[in-house]
Amino acid sequence: MPIQVWGAALTAAVLTAGCGAGWHRVENPAPADLTPRQQVEVWSGGSVRQWHVVRVTADSVSGISYLQAITCDSCRRSVPRNAVDSMRLGNPSAGFWKTFGLIVLIPSLIVSAPCVAHGHPNRCWIQN
Repeated sequence: MPIQVWGAALTAAVLTAGCGAGWHRVENPAPADLTPRQQVEVWSGGSVRQWHVVRVTADSVSGISYLQAITCDSCRRSVPRNAVDSMRLGNPSAGFWKTFGLIVLIPSLIVSAPCVAHGHPNRCWIQN
């Protein structure tokens, strides 16, 4: 396989790896209140809950569904700490914007660069 193909494949792999939500597992989190907008996946009994405004105590993990407002205290749910299989922290919103930049902005810049370089920034998309 030509070196250019390997280079393109490696570049694509590196760029796509930067587009995820950055989920990472947290082992035995210490009791604390996490940042209100921090998204947390709480895995328990084969199901997952995606929360924000998460509070970890010695005996439970509680949070508000990510689809609810962070001010909805009556929406808070709790899982006993010993029933939590694992927890992951992530940021899907940032992942969306990274992907948008990769798919839309970077190709737009690449396509428009020759127009700007040749002194025709206002006529880049106009056919003569």
